Amino acid sequence: MSDQTCHSKCRCEWACAHLILRLWVGLRLLFAGLDKMREKGGSGFGLDFIPKSMAPIKENMIQYSILPKWSVEMYAQFLPFALLIIGAWAIIGLFTRASLFAAGLLFVSLSLGLMSLPDDDQAVMRGIEVAITAFALVTSSSNLFSLDGLLFRKKSAE
Repeated sequence: MSDQTCHSKCRCEWACAHLILRLWVGLRLLFAGLDKMREKGGSGFGLDFIPKSMAPIKENMIQYSILPKWSVEMYAQFLPFALLIIGAWAIIGLFTRASLFAAGLLFVSLSLGLMSLPDDDQAVMRGIEVAITAFALVTSSSNLFSLDGLLFRKKSAE
């Protein structure tokens, strides 16, 4: 594909790179959120399973981390829904820059919790997710393949 077939300000490979990165970030978040809605050891699925799914994580954080109990409990209430909403927005490319920024902050917050345990291996994995999300944000000016790109694309002068 020649450079002339793409917009002069946005090369096709950057647009494809952004799409791949954005989809990875969105899918990672969405499936992490959906996992919180799954009945562990059963076949149930729904919002009713979130408290039971989050209980072991919350108890582990309260018992072993230096974070205050009230902050862990509040975060456990917020996390599954943030994962679902931000993940869905990133996948479809709605509020792309804001959703990628929020995804990055979400990964940083998960890293903070793991660092407070300390769980070095998992904190490093979250760091890789932060880097991938940051690169997706850096390439967001090449956001052609998204809902934002379709709705807000500037018309080229003919």
